[in-house]
Amino acid sequence: MTLNTHLRLLADIREALPDGPIPGRAELSEHLSRRQTEIGETALAEFAYVQQVAKTKWGPERTAHFGQVLRQHRVSQKPPRETAWGEAETLLQKLPEHWHRLIAAQIALSKQGKRVLGRTLWSASHTLNVIRALKRWAAFCSTQGCSMVPTGSSLDAFGRYLFADPEDGQTVGAGTIADYQSRILSGIGLTQPGFSSAACSFVVADWRNRADQEGAVTKTGAQLVGATAIWDLGFQHIENARSSQMRGLDSARQYRNGLILAIGTALPQRARALSCLSFGSSLYLQDDNSVGIRIPASMLKLPEDRKQGAPYERSLRNPRLAAVLQEYRQSFRPIFDDGGAVFPSIKSRNTAISEKQIGRLTGNMTEKAFGTRISIHRLRDNVATQASETMTAPGRAAAALLGHKSQSTVARHYDYSEGIQAAEEFGALLSTYQAAGVDLEL
Repeated sequence: MTLNTHLRLLADIREALPDGPIPGRAELSEHLSRRQTEIGETALAEFAYVQQVAKTKWGPERTAHFGQVLRQHRVSQKPPRETAWGEAETLLQKLPEHWHRLIAAQIALSKQGKRVLGRTLWSASHTLNVIRALKRWAAFCSTQGCSMVPTGSSLDAFGRYLFADPEDGQTVGAGTIADYQSRILSGIGLTQPGFSSAACSFVVADWRNRADQEGAVTKTGAQLVGATAIWDLGFQHIENARSSQMRGLDSARQYRNGLILAIGTALPQRARALSCLSFGSSLYLQDDNSVGIRIPASMLKLPEDRKQGAPYERSLRNPRLAAVLQEYRQSFRPIFDDGGAVFPSIKSRNTAISEKQIGRLTGNMTEKAFGTRISIHRLRDNVATQASETMTAPGRAAAALLGHKSQSTVARHYDYSEGIQAAEEFGALLSTYQAAGVDLEL
């Protein structure tokens, strides 16, 4: 009986010697392409079984490239996701038409990123938030039959409306309401040149004062589990990936997710900054002990006219982190694709996951492990809290770690150190800082 190419490959693997040659990536890719032409998508399941047989013969590490080939043929290249500017321009069409021209002009000006005398540039995020707030404000005014030019009373009524009828059932605090109101005034100030209202400004200040008194409704003490616990959870995921029986996409994804927690703890930046990390451009393996970080200003939370400025640069002196990043780059990262993104997408080749996905994954992992959902931003709270408790001159150190110029900002928003015990490992991580930056040691 003549064997088809699938059965022939299986037979060859079973007959091979444990220390013998292994089919290479190009050979396997050609085989899988031929089988897909012959039998369609069933060839993918066939090849997954081939990898299992090969793993039994040669072990998971030597057969990791089987997973790379399977990934290459299973996932097609998708169009790039819409940018924040593109999303803003799309959502703009849902606002009242008489607002379009002036807001579109502001978007065009801000996208250039160049200072213009007498004009304030908006970030893509701020622009999107302003348009979302205006959209909800316009719907409220239509329902209430009031003018879309706000007064103190109508803006306050809008705040009470948000408080009583939050979107998607989410809790809305006074701070969120004040943010909505500020964005509405920002948008109206653009669409109604010369608009000014002391009453509206008073209303926003009043809601902001309420927010200061009530605290952040989205933050709870249960979310302060300690930065070291989150760091350890990341390495637990990495170890689980290492010990998996087969080097495939599942193990690569678990390793990647573990790195999200480990890097997010050692480098307590916002999700947007983490989403841009890429080997060789924003993350460098300097040696066996150090990891270099260079995040473009455009990915930081800065005024728009400063996003062409100096990047955020740090050196993480951390042998353990350097070692796992080296292993990831060599053995697990190539399973996704040939790109450099530290956090690559499962669904699309040569694409990094979004900042929102980084947040979702962080929340999912921490909720499963600790019973409470910890966002990337809340992870920053844990770092600042532990830094504030363990370090000499903790306010300056925590401010530098989080990228805040003001120690009072850290104290107001992040320092919840009472009751959290510092771990020696993370105390060493945060024990050194310099005027020009912070070097992190583990």
